[in-house]
Amino acid sequence: MSRYRIYKIDHFDPQIVGKNKRRLAVIFSITTLILTIVYQIGIQILHIHLLIVLSTFPIILGFSFYLNSKLKADLRKIKTIGEVEFTRTSIKKRLGDIYIEYDFKLIKELELSKHIPGLSPKDSKSGYFSYILKIIFKNLKTESLIVSDRPLDTRQDISIVETFRTLKKLIQTEITIIS
Repeated sequence: MSRYRIYKIDHFDPQIVGKNKRRLAVIFSITTLILTIVYQIGIQILHIHLLIVLSTFPIILGFSFYLNSKLKADLRKIKTIGEVEFTRTSIKKRLGDIYIEYDFKLIKELELSKHIPGLSPKDSKSGYFSYILKIIFKNLKTESLIVSDRPLDTRQDISIVETFRTLKKLIQTEITIIS
């Protein structure tokens, strides 16, 4: 079906990295919205001169570029260490020279949760750059992987969320997509 990159995050808890990036993205969008409203109120209601507004604009623009660069800097530090492929019967994982295949009969549950938000449409299709894939086996052993949203195949532009929705229809394993 589809192949996706597996990423390595240099942090003891990748979920914390995802939460911090989501917070920065929310701060970036909220400050942009608030500043637009404040500028409009200042010009329309308070009749502040346009030169005063334009003189503060470079400071605000600089802060926006700082937040955006902070978001992009960590995305560049993420390294690809392998790939994971979803087929109709199994999950194939390749980490360097190691190749492992997990049959869906051995898997109790697949859980997909959002990780790092995407900054541009080319980064992601579903709005997130990466997801955390948690594989829970029937013997209660678990494995967590950080996977990309975009597939490795350039001709097949299907996000990992769409792949999981398709897998839900095809296999008996319980699949959870956490928003």
